[in-house]
Amino acid sequence: MTGAAPSMELPLPEAIPPPIPPAALSPISAATARPAATPPPIPAAARSPIPRATPSPDVAPGRKRRRAAQLVPGARIGVWRIERELGRGGMATVYAVVHTRFGKRAALKLAHSAILGPQFTAATFLREARVANLVNHPGVIDVFGTGSHTGRPYLAMERLEGRSLGAVLESGALPRDTAIEILLELCDVLEVAHAAGVTHGDLKVDNVFVLDQPGAGGRRTKLLDWGIARIAGEDDPLRGMIAGTLTYVAPEQIRCDDVTPAADVYALGVLAYRLLLGEPPFAAATDLDLLRKHLCGVPPSPRTRWPAIPAELEAVLVAMLAKQPEARPRLCEIAGVLRATRRQIRPRPVRTWIAPVAAIPPDVIGRPVLAKLPGRAQRITGAALGVALVIASLLRVLSA
Repeated sequence: MTGAAPSMELPLPEAIPPPIPPAALSPISAATARPAATPPPIPAAARSPIPRATPSPDVAPGRKRRRAAQLVPGARIGVWRIERELGRGGMATVYAVVHTRFGKRAALKLAHSAILGPQFTAATFLREARVANLVNHPGVIDVFGTGSHTGRPYLAMERLEGRSLGAVLESGALPRDTAIEILLELCDVLEVAHAAGVTHGDLKVDNVFVLDQPGAGGRRTKLLDWGIARIAGEDDPLRGMIAGTLTYVAPEQIRCDDVTPAADVYALGVLAYRLLLGEPPFAAATDLDLLRKHLCGVPPSPRTRWPAIPAELEAVLVAMLAKQPEARPRLCEIAGVLRATRRQIRPRPVRTWIAPVAAIPPDVIGRPVLAKLPGRAQRITGAALGVALVIASLLRVLSA
């Protein structure tokens, strides 16, 4: 990759909202549940304040959060020289860097010192490098280096050219066949991750990066930010926290149950609603109300937002948002339905069969037969046959 990235913005974790007061965390009201069903209470592990996977610095009431120190162009972090800042979030700042000896261009994700503590250590931050290489898929960003700068861990990774899917959607909705292509690419990378024992745990539009130019195998997307991923058979360093983004978080993540690949299926269902129907299935004015909807709310019928949606796709979108993980479909089933839908909605190529009558070979219009007719009859019959061929061609195009 040559030259500096013109507009790359790596998605970073969202800022953490202020704690919800304990009084607001009473058991969920039955008014938000399905009819004749008793909603489950929010578990004790998720109460006052909501535990979050991304710690935020302590901020005194009425004071602004302290901004992490910015490194200026030309500063060095180990063997990397900073060119410019690419993005900043609650956990880290990402810089465009170049290797001082080899000239390799990369992105460097440097943790904020304020996030580090007993619950979120430097090792937790650096774990993303191991997860990305464990999945080892062209749809996952390549992380090839780690280190520490003034006590703050950093990750060195490939520098991408493009925008996050969230930024793309700010410019307007995508055509549905394009949206399906993105969902199919996500199904592919998640299937490989799950086979490797990895659950992403934070799938959302801001963690999907849309490349300016197709990458390996023609891929147009990369799935980023594996920092809170779970690895099967290993202790979860974020156990007891609601690790994820509340718009996409699965019910079992809210309950602080074991997180399995089914949680990624749920988040993919939320993302599919956003891409195909224009809005996520659940929205609320407060975090607590949003948690209630994930736990016991009924997702809106996809047909209300896409009246012509194929019935099979409508059924799979709803099934992806099932409250119980075991009730959700497998990724291969979802991909199959998406491919079938793509075939139905993709515009068919128009074939042009019309040609000038003069270009039609003489034998096509029956010259041997016409030769036996008088001169004027030949001309009339030939013209009639030519008109008939044009009409037949038009009918074939209209029926294609």
